[in-house]
Amino acid sequence: MTVYVESNFVLEQSLEQEEGESCAEVIELASNGRITLAVPAFSLAEPHVAIMGKEKARSRLSNDLRRHLFELGRSKQHREVPATFEALASVLIASAQIEREGLRSTISELLRTADVIALDAAILRSAAAIEVEYGMSGQDAIVLASVLAHIEVHNPLESCFLNRNSKDFDDPDIRERLDARGCKFFSNFGDGLRYILSRIEKN
Repeated sequence: MTVYVESNFVLEQSLEQEEGESCAEVIELASNGRITLAVPAFSLAEPHVAIMGKEKARSRLSNDLRRHLFELGRSKQHREVPATFEALASVLIASAQIEREGLRSTISELLRTADVIALDAAILRSAAAIEVEYGMSGQDAIVLASVLAHIEVHNPLESCFLNRNSKDFDDPDIRERLDARGCKFFSNFGDGLRYILSRIEKN
């Protein structure tokens, strides 16, 4: 079975969010050769933008907190507050570093275990058509075009696409297009994992 994942999967695993354990188990299945994991190259680059956005927002908040700290520190009645605020500001800065390291680790792991779908001119042309046809964002269209291109080339006997972005991808027309190629869509990583395990057991 071929399992397709994208940037939300990468971030879920990197940030150890709610469904991170399911993502880790999917990666482990690929590491053990029980499934083929495939990810668009674009989806390994896109998370850097999300992490950078978080880092900049936290840096701004940290700077704002420190400005308020300075003002509060001048007041006797707020003498205990600055230490609390300083600790919070430090956590904000440290969390950004932890998330960057988590992203690097996850990407390294995926590079070892997954097929990376290269972004080429043919995929970009296909993405442009998909963007118009389904009213998708350019980024989402590139991801879908990458998955469809990989299916067309490798023609897996069965496959599934794990993508938590149900708003843009869980569309009847998109599902039909994937289903026609034997690819099931799951907007929940846990549901996707359960399906994968059930298919592995049957085979």
